[in-house]
Amino acid sequence: MDGYIQVAVIFLLFITLILPFTTFIHELGHALPALLISKDPVEIRLGKSDKGTGITFGRLTIKIQPLSGWLGFAFFHIPKHKSMSVHYALVLLSGPLFSFMLSLFCYVLYTFLDFNSLTSFLIKSIMHASLAQFILTILPIKYPSFLWGYGGMPSDGYRVLKLLMNRG
Repeated sequence: MDGYIQVAVIFLLFITLILPFTTFIHELGHALPALLISKDPVEIRLGKSDKGTGITFGRLTIKIQPLSGWLGFAFFHIPKHKSMSVHYALVLLSGPLFSFMLSLFCYVLYTFLDFNSLTSFLIKSIMHASLAQFILTILPIKYPSFLWGYGGMPSDGYRVLKLLMNRG
């Protein structure tokens, strides 16, 4: 019975803490350069729905739906015409870059510092989740239908590839 409880606790940790945290950092990676490049408002949404008011910091609004934080979106307006396509690509690539940097940061923490077993487990889990997120978002793919909430949507890498192909 202990094994089932342990698996349930680990699953709950991933659903309620680890995946929402890594998704938020990824979306923050899109939002920060969008705020610097554009004068328009930017929204980070954890969860599929746009319900709720969220928290606003200047031009940045953050909306979080409970128990759906593994789905994340950043909404911003950067013109896609040729003269701004470099800026648009930068915003698209910054999400995966933030995921990679989070994974690298957690690797350094886990490797060089000594933590208790729970903290080590959390850091290692964040490291793996953010590395997986980096790989899945940088690859130029359309997500398969079994990835609930993302099915059929293009990855960040796919959007950048399409942008580069349209430039030529």
